Amino acid sequence: MNGQEQLEEIRNQNISDLLRVLREGGTCSLNQIAEQTNIGLTTVKKCMEQGLREKMTLVGEAAESTGGRKAQQYVINREYQYFLFLITDDNDLVCSVYDFAMHCIEEQRVPFEMQQYLNCVHSVIAAFQQRYEIGVVCLSLPCVVKEGVIMDWYYNPGLCGFDMQRDLEKRFHTHVIVQNDMKLTVIGASTQEVLNSPNIVTAQFGHNGIGVGEMVNGHVLEGASGFAGEVGYINDIRKNIMGTSYLAKIVRSVIICINPQMIVFYESNRQNNFQKIFEEATEGLPQYALPEYKVSSEYTNHIISGFTERINQKGFFRKKERVI
Repeated sequence: MNGQEQLEEIRNQNISDLLRVLREGGTCSLNQIAEQTNIGLTTVKKCMEQGLREKMTLVGEAAESTGGRKAQQYVINREYQYFLFLITDDNDLVCSVYDFAMHCIEEQRVPFEMQQYLNCVHSVIAAFQQRYEIGVVCLSLPCVVKEGVIMDWYYNPGLCGFDMQRDLEKRFHTHVIVQNDMKLTVIGASTQEVLNSPNIVTAQFGHNGIGVGEMVNGHVLEGASGFAGEVGYINDIRKNIMGTSYLAKIVRSVIICINPQMIVFYESNRQNNFQKIFEEATEGLPQYALPEYKVSSEYTNHIISGFTERINQKGFFRKKERVI
């Protein structure tokens, strides 16, 4: 990363921190924002000026006086742009629209036939775009993805090699993020205060087969082609996710190779016997190497949190210049 890219990353982080405080607090003064971030007051003022120019933020009412000058308050502009999250879950597309304050304003599930998956995605985005000013489209996929390209999709081989991100950008003229679902869950899970770990693994045995997300020292493992974590390729004569031995073998391999502090197992409609899986996986391992584990029902929310982190990192909280 060169100096210009580093500077842009810092700017994005500062503005995203400001937006986060406004989303959490509703109405805040510049001093309150500075107190709740690691940003100096001068930088907060510059970020707010940019937010006001671009209409990401709005001037609110002045706070009640405590004897001195009333502090000017600021709020987020909820209608600045909308985020569309599309989560591929078995044979449903789970669709959520969030406003700029990150409040969910619409949800629906759209069933699809695998051969018609791309057409379904296109029609769903087009329908939402007619009703909302969608600024960012986020699509999670249960397959190998590298830089928006579908590298390998066992259940939908017709899309292997397809540049999904570029297709959606050209068709809908918005920011687009396309990523593997489990890599998103590990990003989202790592941001939760109850977990708050830079070394974490997420695992799901159900919705879309077997999935694992891995983070080491704060970095999501993707590998050269996005293949890292594709544990479904581990061969076993008892390749059965309804039982526990095969899944325990996978978890044990992950513990040995990644040495996480925390494993998050997501509940599913196919496998939830996580205590037995964990006990089998850790049998005979040294005590100091054993991670904690947590069972979660937040699979979808963690994907959305992962997308939100990516939106902030890429600066997609700013509207994309439309060239149609």
